Amino acid sequence: MRKALVASLSLAMFCTACSTTWVSTLDSILVAAAPALIDILQIAAVANGQPINANLEAKINADATVIKTLAADFAEASSSAAPGVCSQLQAAVSAYQSDQQAVLQAAQVSDPNTQTKITLLANLVAGTVNAITAVIPSCNGAASGRNLKALPLYSISTFVAHYNSILVAPTGNPAVDAATQRLKLHQHSTLVRMVTFGRLQ
Repeated sequence: MRKALVASLSLAMFCTACSTTWVSTLDSILVAAAPALIDILQIAAVANGQPINANLEAKINADATVIKTLAADFAEASSSAAPGVCSQLQAAVSAYQSDQQAVLQAAQVSDPNTQTKITLLANLVAGTVNAITAVIPSCNGAASGRNLKALPLYSISTFVAHYNSILVAPTGNPAVDAATQRLKLHQHSTLVRMVTFGRLQ
């Protein structure tokens, strides 16, 4: 499953003249991936009858925000400033990758079916790091080089569909199965889903 996701995220390389396209792509990845990580923490908390790890939840949100901010800064940075900003961005991505590892370590449960679900979800989310690093231009590139970054097509709908299919698969644990139905990822805002009567998820 993880290999299939990585392949789908890395398919169809193409060039663009818009320096902000890669920033938008990176943002779209994080919009899905960060909440998915937090959902995994929530599943483990429900399975163990404990509150969610609030510190790790806050760190995931903070690290995702830092990546978005630094990506926007890097896209607009001058040639002289770009390498320094890019190094900070790479460090932020490494911190986010560490968050994923911390989630997997923290999300240990005794129920084998729930643990399998957690592992599958974590492996799926881990593939998004490859997508993020593929999108970020080289730190050594000039400003014009950042404008011509080859980007992998990223399908939010594919990621969300795979994630949700694993998420809602029954585990036999009533509390977990009830919780996962409420944790499904959505591509659109609540308002859009209401206006379209649920046709757009």
